[in-house]
Amino acid sequence: MQDGDELAPRGPISRGLRFRVAAVLALALLPIGVVGILQTRDLSQEVRIRTELTLQALTDRASFGERQVIERAFGAAEALSSVLLEIRDEPESCRRYLSDYLEATGRYSFIGFLPPGGVISCSSAPATLDLSQDERLDGWMATIEPRAMAIANPQVSTESVLNIQHPIYEAGDFVGYVSISVPERLVMDQPDADAARRPSSLITFNAQGIILTESSQRSDALASMPDQVPLALLFGGGADTFAARDQFGQNRTFVLMPVIPDLIYSLAAWPPEQPHASLFGINYSPALFPLLMFLASVAVAYFAVDRLAVRHVAALQGRMNAFARSRSFDPIPRTRGQSSEFEDLNRAFTDMAYSLLDDEARMEDALREKNVLLKEVHHRVKNNLQLISSIMNMKIRRASQPETIAVLKRLQERIMGLSTVHRNLYQTENLSRSNAGRLLSDLFGQLISSGAEAGSNIDYRGDFDDVILFPDQAVPLALLASELATNALKYAGSDGGGRPTIRATLSLIEPGIARLTCRNSVGRTTETDDSTGLGAQLIRAFAAQVGGEVQITQTDDLYDVVVNFKVEEFMTDPADH
Repeated sequence: MQDGDELAPRGPISRGLRFRVAAVLALALLPIGVVGILQTRDLSQEVRIRTELTLQALTDRASFGERQVIERAFGAAEALSSVLLEIRDEPESCRRYLSDYLEATGRYSFIGFLPPGGVISCSSAPATLDLSQDERLDGWMATIEPRAMAIANPQVSTESVLNIQHPIYEAGDFVGYVSISVPERLVMDQPDADAARRPSSLITFNAQGIILTESSQRSDALASMPDQVPLALLFGGGADTFAARDQFGQNRTFVLMPVIPDLIYSLAAWPPEQPHASLFGINYSPALFPLLMFLASVAVAYFAVDRLAVRHVAALQGRMNAFARSRSFDPIPRTRGQSSEFEDLNRAFTDMAYSLLDDEARMEDALREKNVLLKEVHHRVKNNLQLISSIMNMKIRRASQPETIAVLKRLQERIMGLSTVHRNLYQTENLSRSNAGRLLSDLFGQLISSGAEAGSNIDYRGDFDDVILFPDQAVPLALLASELATNALKYAGSDGGGRPTIRATLSLIEPGIARLTCRNSVGRTTETDDSTGLGAQLIRAFAAQVGGEVQITQTDDLYDVVVNFKVEEFMTDPADH
């Protein structure tokens, strides 16, 4: 029998109980996992939207001061437009009115009326201002719209200002701009609305992408702006939130808010928001949590099956393998924590194993008794054949005719051959198999020694391989060998006074094919043609019984008989009859 581990070869993992239970549970949990992922995704989107709205609200509070100043400036420009239409042609009256307005408000550094020609005569400045040569004038007059711009070196003010231009129409026709300058210092000093958090940097910019104001927690606010993203591309639309790298190469969350829609926008840079969940400081997608729960459930099922079932099955398999190998096993399983079903299964196996051991013991006793009886039968048959041989020997000594003596001797030799076969059978350990090589060696040796005439000086040599046969094949083979030996003794001779020779062999010429040969020397005066006698008929009959063919080769000095036969295979032990 093979090693016990080979009794139950392991198949692919997909056929295992662990895998199948885990797969079934995975299919059962899959809809719940999908719903969990979808709900988590929706929740994540809701959190992201709320985070963006929060940042937009904080950005709006952070830009409250700038928005208030700019809105007041545009409101003042719109209010002064009707007044300037009345006094634009009276420079002194206009100058006094606007100077008093500046002094009364304290918010502005310059107010004036900018006509299409660029010469400002109606303003708060003490002198006329000529902007006709300003390269920006043509653009202002070509595109008539409210605008805001930052002027670092203004002609009137002594510090950088934020300039507001509001178009004035008379009878539907454009007549010029109301220009108001607000000192940048006043814009930045304007207090913002209270907020729990402030952005890293905040700028305001116009439609051309020109920065109007800037503030930052660092020394350089521009460095906190989006890297390689022109501000003009961000202009237009409503509030927006996006992620990008700043000039420092750091990830930022940027919030775009309209200060005055389609005219001025603010852009705030915030530290990167982390709407995702965190575990031990490591961020992960919220959708990963239901996936991990799904995998954890499958893993728990896998190991639960392993602990509750598979390991107990493996322990039982080990007991079975040990019993198959050596008919020994542990009657008390060492596995703890097994369920009552496995306890019943182990008890059932223990009972079955004891029952098999009892049955095998009874079968071994019966087989041993059978072998003893068969050996006794072969022994008695051998004794009876030897008794018959002795009786025939007495008859031979009393016979007077040579023909009678020769016939009785041939018959006696055949009987002794049968006796040798039965002696070999009762001496072998396994009565179902016989070593034909040992049988033929004894047979040829006995026949040559007892059948050779005195003074014949026969040179005999035998070479017999171990060929295992069933008794049903070994007996006719022994009888065939007996006839060949008897025939060789009868006709063995030599030419020129040499020793007669007899050579006998049994060999496996190829797997499953055996060859028996008997060769003897022949003298020229010796008659060897016995193809029609009883011996030749018996040789052919016995050869047919072993399933072989007889090939006879005869020359002047040699007589050779070759029998090739097929060795029956030992697939199973022959049935008892």
